Amino acid sequence: MILEIRDRLNLVNKGLIDPENFSESNQEEIEDIYAFVMSKSNFTPSEMSGITEALGQIRKS
Repeated sequence: MILEIRDRLNLVNKGLIDPENFSESNQEEIEDIYAFVMSKSNFTPSEMSGITEALGQIRKS
């Protein structure tokens, strides 16, 4: 799911969202983000910022 989110967001630095940096314990949050990202065809800058911030909060340290 992380790869699909990353591809849909079309990020310049794809290394920022590496599936190996996310834990199975965050699966529910990842599914919520995935559902939101897949439901939209375009993103506002504020949505992009919010999505990347949410992913950053659940990423492993």
